[in-house]
Amino acid sequence: MTATVSAPVSPTPVWDVINGFSSYWALRTALDLGVFDALAGGQARDGAELSRAVGAADRAPVTVLADTLIALGLLTSDDDGRYRLNAAAERYLTSGSPASMAALVRHSPGPARSWPELAHTIRRGSPDPSLAAELAAFYPELAPATAPTQAAVAAAVGHELERRGRWPDAPVIVDLGCGSGAWLATLLAQSPDATGVGVELPDVLPVAERTAAEAAVRDRLTLLGGDYLAVALPVERADVVVLAHVLRAEPAERAQRLLRRAIELAGPDGVVVVADYPRPDDATDDAATDDVPAADRTAACAAAKHELLLSLTVLASTPGAGVTVAALRDWAGAAGAELITALEPIPRQHVYLIAAADRTERS
Repeated sequence: MTATVSAPVSPTPVWDVINGFSSYWALRTALDLGVFDALAGGQARDGAELSRAVGAADRAPVTVLADTLIALGLLTSDDDGRYRLNAAAERYLTSGSPASMAALVRHSPGPARSWPELAHTIRRGSPDPSLAAELAAFYPELAPATAPTQAAVAAAVGHELERRGRWPDAPVIVDLGCGSGAWLATLLAQSPDATGVGVELPDVLPVAERTAAEAAVRDRLTLLGGDYLAVALPVERADVVVLAHVLRAEPAERAQRLLRRAIELAGPDGVVVVADYPRPDDATDDAATDDVPAADRTAACAAAKHELLLSLTVLASTPGAGVTVAALRDWAGAAGAELITALEPIPRQHVYLIAAADRTERS
């Protein structure tokens, strides 16, 4: 009797993760060399021409890098074997594009030291306190890197609020954790009579000031440095309160208090705009039991790979561990409000509108 020999399980998922490290550094290296800028504007170059354009000593290493970028979907090759940008690289990886993510590629992973220490962070339950100083120094570099993407999201959300009848003629906008100031600058530019208040850490505030000045809205904006849970605001009500990418970096208790403050500030007629990357609801959440049966959790996690990896990024260097939609619903409900809609104004950018529970949605 011959024994049946089963084919070994493929190691592909493990290799994919190992190669993720190499993939990231292929992209970082291409940005450092200026590969994408050398091909911007529809230029096509063969290996030798591209090598000269980026100042490489030899053609072969640049060819390996450029072929790898093709494999990663970041370059293409024409019929003559010359390298060209594809549409995604032209829009997101050239330094001159208004939607450029080139700076974000460098800063999105957070402080480098946080990753080798992640196992210790998980055992401790929080990052080593010594990382706090690195993170504080890192934020002023991260904030402007996020600005092009966040400005595009803010523009789409501003017009959506107008369409829904949630944009008065002279709106008061408050951004708690205003970062680069991209949300405030974009929303203030939408209406000449709009005024705004931004709260941010003192070291990051100059970034928001520059963004507002460049958008010619600085005279309609009050910027305050400090903890967004404690800073006294110059307004009692706001038509729009923005919480953009701040909740996931906070412990749950502080995140809930911050959302409550935003809801109270919005009052019965305003709206809270939450922009974040929510990971799947926790398996222990009641909502998860209803919305995501256990058998579907594998699929839900696979579909949320982007959001889970960004949650892990904040977990590596901040006291937060990401936020879930179930938590947003629960926290909003506890503050007398409700999540009224979810938007994805541009791919992979999630926005949630929260308003008083007794207000009838007009749209």
